[in-house]
Amino acid sequence: MKNLLAIIFSGFVVIMGVSSLCAGQTNINLIDTPTANVLNKNHYNLNFRFYQEGGILIQGMAGLTEKLTIGASYGGVGVVGIGPIKGNPEPAFSLKYKLGEEGKNLPFALSAGYEGQGYGKYYRQGETIKYEGNTVTLKRSFYQINSKGFYLSLTKKLKSMNLLVNGGINHCLEDDPGKAGISFFLGAEFEVTPKLLLTMEYNNGFHREIKPEDVFQNSSGIEQPLRKAGGEINLGLKLRYSPSLILEIDFKDLTGRYADSGNRTFQIIYSGEF
Repeated sequence: MKNLLAIIFSGFVVIMGVSSLCAGQTNINLIDTPTANVLNKNHYNLNFRFYQEGGILIQGMAGLTEKLTIGASYGGVGVVGIGPIKGNPEPAFSLKYKLGEEGKNLPFALSAGYEGQGYGKYYRQGETIKYEGNTVTLKRSFYQINSKGFYLSLTKKLKSMNLLVNGGINHCLEDDPGKAGISFFLGAEFEVTPKLLLTMEYNNGFHREIKPEDVFQNSSGIEQPLRKAGGEINLGLKLRYSPSLILEIDFKDLTGRYADSGNRTFQIIYSGEF
């Protein structure tokens, strides 16, 4: 299954060459992975991400200079629907600096940055949860999808193919039991029509399996890993409602790393100028 998805992903990148290139202030990230793009000076992005268990994550970013973008985010689960609201432990911050522009001194755009925000459910140390019909207590705290931490990202516009491709390496600082020392990410984005954008990415390529004994205090009798080894493939469909507003639905974890049925999220991305 993983090999099939990898082949589909490779074919997807090639086929995208027939489509138009995405441009604008809102493509500084693909889905979970950063591009080398930064916001223009005095521009901002507001991102409202809705995910499982009634979760909402609010992210804001601003361009302080033509090369420097900063951001902050905060969220939690139970915000939508019934049940208690469980906020993330603390706000997360981000910083991205463009090291080089494509076509000036490099054949691609290059940026270095830090991203402290993880995605999906937050597993909190000491919390009791249900897993495979068992009541277990977590002995570590980490996000379902860990943050990038420090990263280096490059983005290339293949104008003759009307294609934007992206990739990079990162080192996560979270106490994620399955994280790799250095991991990588790949992705691409294009316009199907002027209003419709399609994005695909491969994230966390070198991550290891998270075994029950790695995260549960009482793991006896539990065999299914909390998260499988390898990376996840995410597919995003974006509707450019207006030049400043994008509505996005993402079909995440198509490789089934942490959920056999995958994961569907929704985003509202608004950009403006101050």
